[in-house]
Amino acid sequence: MAARWIGVVWRRSCSGSAATGQATEAVKKLGRWERFKNGKMAVWTKSLLHDYAEACKDIVVGAKERPGKAAFYLSLLAGAGVCSSKAPAYDSFQSCMLDASASLLLLSPWTRSRRSDQHVQKLMDLRNQGRLRHLDLFLFSVVYEAPYDPDCDLYPAHCPHLQPRWSQLPSRVLDVGFFGRWWLLREKMEDFDVNEEEFASLPAPMRTISWNDLHSEENEKLFQLKFRPITMPAEQTE
Repeated sequence: MAARWIGVVWRRSCSGSAATGQATEAVKKLGRWERFKNGKMAVWTKSLLHDYAEACKDIVVGAKERPGKAAFYLSLLAGAGVCSSKAPAYDSFQSCMLDASASLLLLSPWTRSRRSDQHVQKLMDLRNQGRLRHLDLFLFSVVYEAPYDPDCDLYPAHCPHLQPRWSQLPSRVLDVGFFGRWWLLREKMEDFDVNEEEFASLPAPMRTISWNDLHSEENEKLFQLKFRPITMPAEQTE
């Protein structure tokens, strides 16, 4: 009887200790969750989400009250996003520069434009010297000239007091990239196959030719005249 009684007491004590352990673990888990909910991080996250929700509500209410102003700001944001996505990179500038150089090399020195050739040759020299720098300004890109190569070990190249100031950047800009194009290089390469020096001795009105001058009735008549047979006078035929 005594042994049976001891076994019953032992089983009850074991089951009681297991239940107590489970209750303690539940209390610990509940305590951790409560501590997390009432912690500083949770409170800060709740306040941040609440502020964002209030700001979104104010935006929606303001857009309903002033739809024109809202459409204007949305168009500005959309335009800024498109311009930022189309801002050309440095690889794009190198590709355009090499294409321009190849186009000029296909022409003889007497045919190519001296203005285009000098600009492209300057860019190629700076590229070979490692002095081209690219700067991304979110909406557009800028390629500018640096005084030294990054691997140059001269003292003026590393002294911070001898470096160019940011106020001098506009004078060192070589090209501006906007909406997927490099505009200065594009402008310099316009009419690259026309040598302006050939027409330097002509009067000023004759140096520029518009499309009206190329496609006019008088020019068409002169073009048709060259197909007519030549009539020789009787004096010359005898």
